[in-house]
Amino acid sequence: MQMTKEESDRIRIVKWIAIVMVVFLHIYTTEVNFADGKNAAALPEWLLLLETGVSQVISRCGVPTFFLFSAVLLFRADHSYGEVIRKKAKTLLVPYLIWNSFWIAVFAVLQSLSFTAPYFSGSNTPILQCSVKEWFELYGIGQEYPQCYPLWFMRDLMAVVLLFPLIKTVAKRYPNTLLCLGMALSILPFSFWGKAALAWFLIGAAVVQKKGTLMIFDHYSVALIGTVYFVCAAAALFLEYPIIRNISVLVGIVFWLRLSKEIYDREKLRQIFLRLSESVFMIYVLHEMTLSSVRKLCFRLLPAKPLFWLLEYLLIPIGVMAGCILAGNIFKKVLPGWYRIATGER
Repeated sequence: MQMTKEESDRIRIVKWIAIVMVVFLHIYTTEVNFADGKNAAALPEWLLLLETGVSQVISRCGVPTFFLFSAVLLFRADHSYGEVIRKKAKTLLVPYLIWNSFWIAVFAVLQSLSFTAPYFSGSNTPILQCSVKEWFELYGIGQEYPQCYPLWFMRDLMAVVLLFPLIKTVAKRYPNTLLCLGMALSILPFSFWGKAALAWFLIGAAVVQKKGTLMIFDHYSVALIGTVYFVCAAAALFLEYPIIRNISVLVGIVFWLRLSKEIYDREKLRQIFLRLSESVFMIYVLHEMTLSSVRKLCFRLLPAKPLFWLLEYLLIPIGVMAGCILAGNIFKKVLPGWYRIATGER
């Protein structure tokens, strides 16, 4: 089933919304690790509720959205297994190694300088003192996260892509079963390595095999879906049961897909989102380490007051995203060849 121009544009629109959610997911913290210990912030109840609602409920839709889109785009393309592996080596493996190595190098340098070491040492072994085993762990081998934390997404995506032939075969014969299994994995509150990637890949494969579209909910009003999502998100925020939060994520993705129709139908707004979507990858690989560094500086330098905590929470993500966009544009202009390689030719 050929993807329409509208569907392609709306995926790009939702990708921008999803990366903003990922950034706000990562800004959430109540304490910061320094070389000399932890700094904790005793947030007032209203601010804790706000940050939890935005970062731990709404923003949890971000990463599953990217997994879902990756699956849909992969299974729609209908490439052979060899083509998939070659393509993913270029778009996932090479950028993964480049950006994780980049951040390892940055931290190694900053941990070696006396005036920056307290902000970048944390509680882990300094990079230049790591054993062979710890070096593997820096690349996400043998531990949950690589040095550049958000890159776990690319690592898990590479792992689930290896199952492409199996998932494709099962999807052809049992699409409904695969869809139910994927939804069950996404909702039920148990975990195993690669669960999120697998769950949303199964859902994406089933949707493609059933010749469905991510825009299937367009005939429902955005107000209706928004109301259902608001109820689910409120329940997830106040009841704090994992299964309710997972259901909220599922409904949330439906809401953002439906909202993309409203954005797409407004020409000027659509063009703004499409332009912003060009920077999604650079924000993804640059934001988290920058966020944590800026947050540490703010913890040390600004007054420990609720107003400052609120401003930090709202303004640091905006500033970091703007910086990532600027850095990406400069990188693309100055070193276009390296930019294409480092971004997997996105």
